[in-house]
Amino acid sequence: MLYTAGVSLQYWGEAFIYAIYIQSLSAITSLHHIVPYEAWTGRKPNISHLQVFGSLGWAHVPKQVCKNKLESQAVKVRMLG
Repeated sequence: MLYTAGVSLQYWGEAFIYAIYIQSLSAITSLHHIVPYEAWTGRKPNISHLQVFGSLGWAHVPKQVCKNKLESQAVKVRMLG
C-alpha cells in the first residue's frame, strides 16, 4: 500500500490500520460469505466513505489564515485512511 500510494515509510502505521479496517469489511468464507462486521453487529456495513489509500485531495484553508484574497485557499493533501 505504501509503495503504490507513493508515500514515505513513516506512514506504515496508518497503512496497517487501514488494511485491518478494510479486512474487517471483506467477506470471509468461514462466515458463509458475510463480513466480520456484520457477523459481530448484525448490520451490513456502509462502505460509501472508503477512499483509495494515498489518493490526492484538496483541503480548504480558512480565510483567517490567508493573508490576502489572492493567496491560495486550498492546499494539496494526500489521504491516508
